[in-house]
Amino acid sequence: MPIAVTFGVKRKIIGVVSLIVIFAFLGSILVIERPQDPNFRDYKVQVNEVFKDAKTQFEHLRGVTLPADVTVSVYTKQQAIDRWGQDSSNVDTSSVIRQENIFKSLFLISEDESLNGTMADWVASWTAATVGNEIYVIYENFWPWDITNAEATLIHELTHVWQNSLPSATNYDNNKAQNALIEGDASYTTNYYYYKTQHNNTNNNNDGSASSGDVSNLENSYQTNLSALLLCTPGLYLVYPEVSSIVANLNQFPYIQGKTFVSKIVDTYGWERLNQCYTTPTYMPSSTEQILHPDKYFAGETAKNVIAPTPADDSWTLIPSSYGYSSDTYGEYFIYIMLRQWLNDNQAQKAATGWGGDNATYYEKDTDYLFIWNITWDTTQDASEFNQAFTDMLKHTPAKPQNNNNTYNNNQWLTNNRYITLTWNPNTQTTLITCSNNKQPQI
Repeated sequence: MPIAVTFGVKRKIIGVVSLIVIFAFLGSILVIERPQDPNFRDYKVQVNEVFKDAKTQFEHLRGVTLPADVTVSVYTKQQAIDRWGQDSSNVDTSSVIRQENIFKSLFLISEDESLNGTMADWVASWTAATVGNEIYVIYENFWPWDITNAEATLIHELTHVWQNSLPSATNYDNNKAQNALIEGDASYTTNYYYYKTQHNNTNNNNDGSASSGDVSNLENSYQTNLSALLLCTPGLYLVYPEVSSIVANLNQFPYIQGKTFVSKIVDTYGWERLNQCYTTPTYMPSSTEQILHPDKYFAGETAKNVIAPTPADDSWTLIPSSYGYSSDTYGEYFIYIMLRQWLNDNQAQKAATGWGGDNATYYEKDTDYLFIWNITWDTTQDASEFNQAFTDMLKHTPAKPQNNNNTYNNNQWLTNNRYITLTWNPNTQTTLITCSNNKQPQI
């Protein structure tokens, strides 16, 4: 059964045994001074009282009716660990290694970092977990006597209970865009509720209405400290707490940019249009570009169809993506984060903007691998800016140039027995990146 987990926040998962967690709301919701551990029976009674009111508040706020069978239960940390935190010996380690190869080739993580980890500590950090229409709160981490914050957490969870399941994501970028809608909606709804509650408490003569601008002012109350990696493997989502901060930044996207995106929808078209994003395919965001640039979303601008070249040597075996397709798409935000690791924010942002689409394929032959990433840009100028930014990025990394004469067809670098080549023809809008530990096979 699908499960969605929260350390303050969570998202809805599509899948049979999918797990996900991300850290947030550390500032005001989770760091609660507990005078003492309450009687477990009294605790459960209080949780149910808060839950009933949160359910009423959510239905009133969104103008919807939640399923009648939605429930809340209390788990201790140990119960959560016993149920969800057992050692994940069934993880596809080969998929983890492939993802590491890509991330290290693109200098997203360092050589001594790994995407492997254990789950028990992660599970012990949850505040709430949702399985179908069942919400679980963790006794040691959730404090139901702090009414406003407790209800805010449950309203976030109830938002996910209410949300319709979106179609299965087709690639990395599409998954991030869907998550941005899902988590952005839940975060925005939670902040909206929190604002109304605080506003009504200080001004009983006001109707309590709030704009997204008002909601945005609450950011200091919802400090975000996201330090988990979401690793996508076939049919399974895992989170490993101790990873590169730059990789963790990839997972901030649904919560930070997602909330901004959702606020733009609500401000422009109202709550009903937001609701339709779950039921009307043309309203569902499909790329991180649309999330970052709502004007492109409203204009219906979608990613271009891109095809990556294949190796000249047909002995290479194509490995399907984590989503079951022959290729993957990483998208604008991934490119921005990759560049920002080594360049200033302005150059990274400028170089990533103008993304038109991309196609990433992964091949293996014996112990060798080959990663091919073909990126299409809106204009040749956009392609030129990325070509320059990626070259500048490589100069800051440990990679060493190999016969690099700065021509568009001979820009190769080497680090830790991995060759990375950037190819760009100034007459085209396409840049090609190839990475391999087999001195760049002919493409």
